[in-house]
Amino acid sequence: MIDISYIMGFIGVAVGLIIGILIYSEVEASIDCPAVGTNPDGNEACTRAKSIAWTVISILPITMFFALFAIFGGFSRAA
Repeated sequence: MIDISYIMGFIGVAVGLIIGILIYSEVEASIDCPAVGTNPDGNEACTRAKSIAWTVISILPITMFFALFAIFGGFSRAA
């Protein structure tokens, strides 16, 4: 039978994905990149910043899994 710590960990992944997607959509909507023709360096930096934001947000579900897994005693059980 699956342990409660795994179940809560996977629930944390789902919640982390939802929260991450909501945060990323707000970040992307609030950042207005300059046009490539007028400011190519600014556009490249803006695109890179949005990519880094997506990478940072993608770490959230993994963190939520391990946090809830540890809170519900997943690491304290002997294998």
